[in-house]
Amino acid sequence: MNLSQSSNFAHNLLSCNSMSNSFFRFKKFTVHHDKCAMKVGTDGVLLGAWARIDGGESVLDVGTGSGLIALMMMQRGAQSVVGIDIEDTAVEQAQINVGQSIWSNSVRIEKADFISFATDEKFDVIVSNPPSRCQGQREETSQPLASRVC
Repeated sequence: MNLSQSSNFAHNLLSCNSMSNSFFRFKKFTVHHDKCAMKVGTDGVLLGAWARIDGGESVLDVGTGSGLIALMMMQRGAQSVVGIDIEDTAVEQAQINVGQSIWSNSVRIEKADFISFATDEKFDVIVSNPPSRCQGQREETSQPLASRVC
């Protein structure tokens, strides 16, 4: 998919979007992001649009945040999604967003970290849009994100 095609694809997923709102409205769902630290952004929307999914897959969304990518995977044809996050407010926000969607029976949000997440479920696709730096951090560091204290 080239840049022009992906731009059109992302446009078709979004029906309207305003940075001044605490929500983003997509064609089939709305994502509120007022409770969680990681806001809906271009990177999440593009990852949701570009992630390889053909339809019918079981998806694990690591660091689900508001549930944006989990819901985008469902809109694109996933059979089911499990979203995990370590932040209480993100889990709460994602659960609300999923609960208000047409996929509330196909998406499960859990408070868990990737290292200790244990399940017997098999996933066809694993997606993650981790933060590239701690909130408020201005300069790059060579220290891995996983070892930083934010």
